[in-house]
Amino acid sequence: MTKAIPGFDVQILDDENKPCEPGQLGKVCIKRPLPPSCLTTLWGNHDAFIEKYLTETPGYYTTGDAGIIDERGYISIMTRVDDVINTAGHRISTGRLEEVVIGHEMVVEAAVVGFNDPIKGESPLAFVVLRGNTMEDGLNAEEYSRFENEISDSIRT
Repeated sequence: MTKAIPGFDVQILDDENKPCEPGQLGKVCIKRPLPPSCLTTLWGNHDAFIEKYLTETPGYYTTGDAGIIDERGYISIMTRVDDVINTAGHRISTGRLEEVVIGHEMVVEAAVVGFNDPIKGESPLAFVVLRGNTMEDGLNAEEYSRFENEISDSIRT
């Protein structure tokens, strides 16, 4: 059950296009038919519109976002499902990297973006918010290096 958004039936669907349980991450989709004035095509490329937004989830418009619905029915957008960076010929999901970084016990929140790298094309850069009093206490150089290595190791595995 989702909170009412006039004209929209927003749902979170899993990989099999079934509704997710509250708190489960999935694709944010809008049940069709869409209300008036919604996107109905891409300028000059209707086939691409159908392919990108309507084919993956029959009967729904796929927004390209991933999110959750909580037990009260409120929707939270967590990431873009198609937000990838190209690093040395590899397509890497920034959302997946964020999940790994947030998995570290000292991390509360993280955002990963790509930055230009003259050799690799793009390299991931993580912005991290640390838990609790970590910043008040401060990290010495050794602790910071250990933290940085733990994050890098978890991303590599």
